[in-house]
Amino acid sequence: MEILVEKLGEIQVLHLRGRLDLTGVPEFSGLLQSLIDAGNKRIVLDCRDLQYVSSSGLGAFIAAGKKLAPDHKLVFAAFTRGVQNVFEMTGIANLFLICASKEDALKQLGS
Repeated sequence: MEILVEKLGEIQVLHLRGRLDLTGVPEFSGLLQSLIDAGNKRIVLDCRDLQYVSSSGLGAFIAAGKKLAPDHKLVFAAFTRGVQNVFEMTGIANLFLICASKEDALKQLGS
């Protein structure tokens, strides 16, 4: 898994590439926790290059959402069909704001 971080004003954008599974979750969770600890309140997860999410990856997303709630925002952007299907089948899609593109997500966060 590769994670690229982009700061756009007050919003952190994490570009996720590859597979978020048991081997990638510690890196992802650690990076996200460091961003939260540094005071970042608005985070976009750009998933256009995310090919696969395991149950461990879904758990990491849920944990991140809990850490940020209720005063902070975690928004997903640009799901691939496979990742969208996983979110819908598990019901996790109902827990998060999911936007069609990174630009839409930034608009939702007031960028």
